[in-house]
Amino acid sequence: MNEIVYKVLKKKDFIVKNYLIKVAHELELTLNDFLLLVYFFNQEEPTLNIDNIKYSIFLTEDEIMESFQKLNELGLITTNIVKDDKGNRREVISLDNLVKVATSDITTTSKNNSKSNIFAEFEKEFGRTLSPIEYEMINNWISSGFSEETIKSALKEAILNGARSMRYIDKILISWKENGYKKTKNTNSDNVDDNTSINLFEYDWLDDNEE
Repeated sequence: MNEIVYKVLKKKDFIVKNYLIKVAHELELTLNDFLLLVYFFNQEEPTLNIDNIKYSIFLTEDEIMESFQKLNELGLITTNIVKDDKGNRREVISLDNLVKVATSDITTTSKNNSKSNIFAEFEKEFGRTLSPIEYEMINNWISSGFSEETIKSALKEAILNGARSMRYIDKILISWKENGYKKTKNTNSDNVDDNTSINLFEYDWLDDNEE
């Protein structure tokens, strides 16, 4: 694999910043994830041009899409719609979050401050390390008034529907907040805030087409 990386970087004269390596190491990115990130970083206006990416870093289309989805889920890249002077629309990949992730200590801080280790539960269910952006989302939910038990319930709801997406969980929490939920006494549990458990309304998330 090292030979592949050397061949790609030498042939294309790609620039690899130290913070790219730092992010790849801390988030345990695969070689394919790292190569795609380096490719986007080296484009003046990065787009998901499969043919160009295949030619540049020698990945298959399936490998490209798998890594692209992972980088999106980790919050390392986002896709923006840009219009030119004629009103034509095109999708451009934004790497604005990369520096934020590279310089953030929110991962360590969150782990040290967590009593119930809600972050570890997310990592267990997702089967990977959370990105600093995802840590920040969880902290923002807590700061917005959602209890850890409510967030865990939303996580379980998402997993049951086969969705390991922070945006999906965020939608669940927003919907619960808008529609309300009931709390009932639970004297058998010491783990729930104020000895309460949450009875949430039923909702078919798979029929919700907005991701």
